[in-house]
Amino acid sequence: MKTIITFLTLLTFSFSFSQNDSINKLEEIVLKGNFSPSLNSGYSIAIISDSILNSEYQSLGSLLQNQVNLYFKQNGNGMVSSISLRGTSASQTGVYWNGIAVNSSLNGQTDFNTLTANSFDEVEIRKGGGSVLLGSGAIGGAINLRDKIIFQNKKEGNIQIGYGSYQSISAQLKGLYSSNKLLAKISFGASRSDNDYPYLNTDLINENGEYKNYNISGVLAYKINNKNQINLYTSVIDNDRNISNTLTAESNSKLLNFNSRFLLDWKNLGDRYNSSLKLAYLYEKFTYFFDKDLPNNSKGKSENLIAKYDFTYFLNNNIFFNSGIEYKNSKGNGSSIPSVDQNDFTSYFLFHHQPISKLNYNLSFRKGISTDYSIPFIYAIDGKYNLSNKFVIRANYATNYRLPTFNDLYWQPGGNSDLKSEKSNSTEIGFEYTHQLLRFNITTFYIKSKDLIQWQPVTNTLWQPKNIQEVTNYGIELSAYAQKKIKNHLLGFKIQYDYTISQDEELYKQLIYVPYHKANSILNYQYNKWNFTYNLQYTGEVFITTSNTQTLNAYWLSNITFNRSVLKNKLKLSLIINNLFDENYQSVAFRPMPNRNFILNINLKI
Repeated sequence: MKTIITFLTLLTFSFSFSQNDSINKLEEIVLKGNFSPSLNSGYSIAIISDSILNSEYQSLGSLLQNQVNLYFKQNGNGMVSSISLRGTSASQTGVYWNGIAVNSSLNGQTDFNTLTANSFDEVEIRKGGGSVLLGSGAIGGAINLRDKIIFQNKKEGNIQIGYGSYQSISAQLKGLYSSNKLLAKISFGASRSDNDYPYLNTDLINENGEYKNYNISGVLAYKINNKNQINLYTSVIDNDRNISNTLTAESNSKLLNFNSRFLLDWKNLGDRYNSSLKLAYLYEKFTYFFDKDLPNNSKGKSENLIAKYDFTYFLNNNIFFNSGIEYKNSKGNGSSIPSVDQNDFTSYFLFHHQPISKLNYNLSFRKGISTDYSIPFIYAIDGKYNLSNKFVIRANYATNYRLPTFNDLYWQPGGNSDLKSEKSNSTEIGFEYTHQLLRFNITTFYIKSKDLIQWQPVTNTLWQPKNIQEVTNYGIELSAYAQKKIKNHLLGFKIQYDYTISQDEELYKQLIYVPYHKANSILNYQYNKWNFTYNLQYTGEVFITTSNTQTLNAYWLSNITFNRSVLKNKLKLSLIINNLFDENYQSVAFRPMPNRNFILNINLKI
């Protein structure tokens, strides 16, 4: 480990003081860091732009499920929502905020119903093992929530108000000021709902389902000169929700979540290099009330201090090196967790080469040390080859890991301080075809994981996590997009399909809550200032027992949106109808999702 750190340090300083003659910098690396296409040549990265994010006030999970065909497991509408990417668990999908990992230190997951989609300018989705560049947890893939910074003379404001079924109300106020040197952006958002929808084909309703969500985010950026820029990002999320009844049991419980995040980023750009120094503070806290009318509760909180330095040096137009070091101090405590203090240090190095115009590839590795567990040495290789102007082949192979969480290590009773890191090997190959009217993509993937952490019963009342499970994930992903404009008519169509096997190697059974089949299609028609979108989703049946003897039925969902722009496009009126055909479906067993419902939305630019 000392050898690696010494090598990276000497490499960084030697590059800093070497040649300064001008070459063409790769601008995308300057802007996007570890999610840059050049650093991920053999991977597929999908980007959701601000025009889609700002179309309506909705949770990030709902938007990703509609737009990118990702699978989410929801404990009822507005309740905890966790992702499964390529059949991996929620803690094996990395979630990042402007390049900083924000998965919970307590359980390793991110609740996508606490995040609001239009709080960000861009969402980047990277499928495939990414632990070398991104760190712990990015086994199935990663999602980056990004605030774009563009210095230009611009002032704008936006007010968005929504009203819908079940007394659902949302509002957001956003403002932006930008000059050639200064940018300031702020957003205030709030939503609430009685959430008392009927459970179809029963006499029950979703009692105790009320929720409230508040969020504030801000960006302040200053361009010191042509080579130096400093950015400050902030985010505060306050979520208050009751825990809904199920089909079989009443509930009077309640969950409070609070998250605050601060990030300071200094960028330094040279003729042959660029660097980024990030300092971040992340705070999370939850309080669970077994009965919201009584004071008895369970609590937990964590604090993370992160220092991350990233350096890229361009040897010439065809070769560059990228290296980074990261230090993380994590503290946690709660009703079932003692006060703990953990320190992790990791470093990585990447070599990028474009030997010919049609081929480029990356070689990379990462190693780290921790006060609480062993961080494995991992490596990756990925590349892309342009067979023609229209046809591209890409491939990658990577080793990955996920570190145990505070709950895994220290939960009392049951935590296991002897846990090892989860490890995996992943590979994929993809083909892309691009035409003037059509884009087509097909990808096959394979993931082999071992030492997966699984909680198992030790006695009738005690459960404990152990490194026992081995899982194999493999499948195929298809997507196609076509668009055609005829005079004032614009017609677009997108279809996506995923087939996923996620098999427990001990039981030879499909993992619970991983559908074999997941599909999504979007039809969009625009005429002058009118816009119509039809979204059709299919989720195949999932097993709800490890023996694969019980299932949840497959279901189809249809959502439609009508938009009309007026007042020189300053005002947009929208009508959204979800679950158009009143499908009776469940994402988690015994927790029905909403029937047909509507949302009226007003979006005003000021």
